[in-house]
Amino acid sequence: MEITYRHGNAARGLTASCGYAMTPDTYLYFAYGSNMNPERIRQRIPEARPIGRATLRGWRLVERLYADVEKARGGRVEGVLYLVTRTELHRLDLCEGYPNIYNCVRVIVHAELMGNPSVRYRVPAFTYAMTKETRRKRDGIPYPEDYRIVCATGARYWGIPNVFGALKPIEKRRWVGMK
Repeated sequence: MEITYRHGNAARGLTASCGYAMTPDTYLYFAYGSNMNPERIRQRIPEARPIGRATLRGWRLVERLYADVEKARGGRVEGVLYLVTRTELHRLDLCEGYPNIYNCVRVIVHAELMGNPSVRYRVPAFTYAMTKETRRKRDGIPYPEDYRIVCATGARYWGIPNVFGALKPIEKRRWVGMK
């Protein structure tokens, strides 16, 4: 379900927006591409607080120049859940090209909260999915190598399976003269 909102609508505020409000000024954001990388997210929205790993079920990751998600029966996308403020939401919208490149969508994710992998909670959040027009223009275009590395680094950091095809596992090497 694609959700749009108007930043200038003070009467409705952001509680009727793309994000589910945790408080009147905080939202849960599900990141699945380059924003999983802690350096990338810190550059874009430095006050974001990681909550933990999360899974978006019933969706799949699609390579369209940059990462995208689309609904897919039986699919799953691994990512990271962040707590963001209203100000950070606006910054993130700019970084993601909302509403021209990406739409904001409401989702339910299964999250590991407080670093406990044995307990997963269903929580409402928001994420970004490409607009129909952007999907049409970018369909079939592979990731740039530098983007692939940023995403793979984030996946490795969070212990999420690397589906980005970069950062092969570090090989154990036997150095000459060492046993």
